[in-house]
Amino acid sequence: MFKETLRNDFNQYFIIATDASKSQKITSIAGDFEFSSFAFRIHHTNSILSAEALAICQAIDNLAIPDKPLLFLTDSLSVLLALQNFSSKSPSVIHKLVHKLVEKSLANNHITLLWIPGHSTIL
Repeated sequence: MFKETLRNDFNQYFIIATDASKSQKITSIAGDFEFSSFAFRIHHTNSILSAEALAICQAIDNLAIPDKPLLFLTDSLSVLLALQNFSSKSPSVIHKLVHKLVEKSLANNHITLLWIPGHSTIL
């Protein structure tokens, strides 16, 4: 059902999936899209919110697709809510993410961020 929705509703989009993970000693971010992927360890003191936002930031930095709408798949509801409730008091990493999203939008990229439940089976 999920793949069918992507095919039907987002078939013209360039799809980017991002994720982050955090353990007691390691925090890492990753992204995957059509012709590329990345995975990095970041400083372990980053919160999971920061890591998830940084994963999206890194994906934006890695993109070289100027003429297609972009669909970011993320399991971070907290990042999406932070973007929805953006204010001057938002964490600096959310300010950074908003800046990057606005830059991409101004470069004629339509951007959609879609929440996908984490750690669930999507068929």
